[in-house]
Amino acid sequence: MELRKMTGSEPLYVFRQSQQISQQTGLVGYLRGDSGESEKQFWTFWFVNRKDWFTPEFKHDLQRTVDRLRYETRQLADRDHISALCLNDVSSAITEDQRWFGFRVDSKDYAYLLKCSPYAEDYNFYVYCYHKDWLDQHMANAQQGIRFINSRYGELFRIPDGGRIRITGSDGKQDEYVCRYVDETHMEVSDGRDSLYHICQFAELLERNSSTVEPISPTFDKQVAAPMIQSMY
Repeated sequence: MELRKMTGSEPLYVFRQSQQISQQTGLVGYLRGDSGESEKQFWTFWFVNRKDWFTPEFKHDLQRTVDRLRYETRQLADRDHISALCLNDVSSAITEDQRWFGFRVDSKDYAYLLKCSPYAEDYNFYVYCYHKDWLDQHMANAQQGIRFINSRYGELFRIPDGGRIRITGSDGKQDEYVCRYVDETHMEVSDGRDSLYHICQFAELLERNSSTVEPISPTFDKQVAAPMIQSMY
């Protein structure tokens, strides 16, 4: 049970997920923690995603994992230890403003993705709890990228999961959106509602509105990690 820095697209999964992505990745829920005003306390609150996955076996696994990080390795013991975990190696930052740092620890059946902050004005950590095999399979599938096509299924380009697009309307107005991979033929285009689209449905909508779409760097490359999450995310 070793804590390591996040890699690849893992940082995408320590922020709010849509219901469809939460289901596919096996998100049980997440734990939010804080060291309190003394910076030595350990306050936590649990947010459940699926009550039927919040089993006694999972509770035991989560408690064992948190106790290990708190009492044995001491990485979550208090704000000083969390600060050391984050700031001793800033390459673990997962946001452009280096306010949040990402780590992962696995048990036999679950993956625990940690988002940590050393700053007093933030909660100190979040632990997002996933069925390990489900999460890993979803991330593996997402490595093929998000396809953008025309209404005749001709491929225009691909972007990585969490990448951005720019849509130009018939009036010249431009808007940018973050996109998430759902499966080979579905994606989410974030417009405040996490709208789910079939890729052909999206192409037909653009053509009907005389709009165009283009990728915003980075373009898709299987060897490139997911883009750094912007502070506005």
